Amino acid sequence: MTRLRLQAWAAIIALLITAAFAIHPGPYEMALFVFFAQPLFVIVFISYGWRVAKDLRSKGVI
Repeated sequence: MTRLRLQAWAAIIALLITAAFAIHPGPYEMALFVFFAQPLFVIVFISYGWRVAKDLRSKGVI
C-alpha cells in the first residue's frame, strides 16, 4: 500500500482546485474544477481501487 503516492498527490491537487472553486467561484476556477479536478477524482478513485484489489488478490484475501 506504499505505492499510492501518485494517487495521493493527484487527490491533493484535485482538492486544492475544488477548494479554490468553493472559495472564489469564478469562470476560470469553474473550468479548472470541471475539466481537471473532477476527472482527477475519477482517475484517483479507479487507480486506488485497482491497487487495493491487486494487493488483496496477491495476499489471497479475494
